Amino acid sequence: MRLLGRRRDKRGRRRSPPPRPALRQPALLRLPDGEQLDARVVGVGEREVVLALLLEATDPVRPGDVVEMELEFGGPRGLVTVRGRGAVEEEDLVRFELGDEIEIQQRRDFVRVRVVRPLALAPIDEDGRVGAWINTLTVNISGNGLLASGPDTLEPDTEVRFRLRLREGETPIHGTGVVARASDEGHRGIRYVELDEPDRRRLIAFIFERERIARRMTRDREL
Repeated sequence: MRLLGRRRDKRGRRRSPPPRPALRQPALLRLPDGEQLDARVVGVGEREVVLALLLEATDPVRPGDVVEMELEFGGPRGLVTVRGRGAVEEEDLVRFELGDEIEIQQRRDFVRVRVVRPLALAPIDEDGRVGAWINTLTVNISGNGLLASGPDTLEPDTEVRFRLRLREGETPIHGTGVVARASDEGHRGIRYVELDEPDRRRLIAFIFERERIARRMTRDREL
């Protein structure tokens, strides 16, 4: 699959690439008539993103069309919207050429989504030794921390290692955190301390995907 190479401006200078989603990251395509299509990223170049549509596009977009579109995805700094041109190669495949018109909806604290996902925590002692792993579940997740349903044996200010499985069949994200608070129900609030950038991107993409699903469900209930 060929991806577009580096572009130059009118003076021949190289333009820095725009923000791009990660491979296999969920994304949203907004079509000229306002229709929104869920997609997954299957190819990434400096100026182009290839997307597999999760639902077939309807008229007026058909295979062979090249039209103005918007691509929306979660990035490390917030929600990114890039305007560009999409070439519909098949009913479920769009080759999106990234334009220079970019909007980033920055969020100091990312939205918190209620979602139950498998989570494992292991305490770290003062000498840096990692204790036994304890399996639990999330209550909610955000870009800077999560709320775990337990265990109630972890005291506030305890450092922990964590493994969080966002989707079935995918490798869990790994990191370190600290128990920031404990609730009367036994829940433990974990603040992230160390999280690799690829895992952070996956986490943020997951959060925005869940937020979109929640917004859609709310909208459907109001209809």
